[in-house]
Amino acid sequence: MRLVWEAAYASAYLIQTSANGTAWSTVRPVTGGDGGEDDNTGLNASGRYVRVYGTARGTQWGYSLFTFEVYGS
Repeated sequence: MRLVWEAAYASAYLIQTSANGTAWSTVRPVTGGDGGEDDNTGLNASGRYVRVYGTARGTQWGYSLFTFEVYGS
């Protein structure tokens, strides 16, 4: 999973998946984010839906992703 943040980035977030869009499972918690590009490799998960759930803002402006890419087989 590759994330490219705009100026408003998350300093902490959860990568989560879901089979039904209602019940979510955390695949990886991320802390210490500094914006820019985050390559989250080695994730071993499955699901129909994927989300990034922000838990701490890096700036006062909330969250803004420029690119959200998920790779898998």
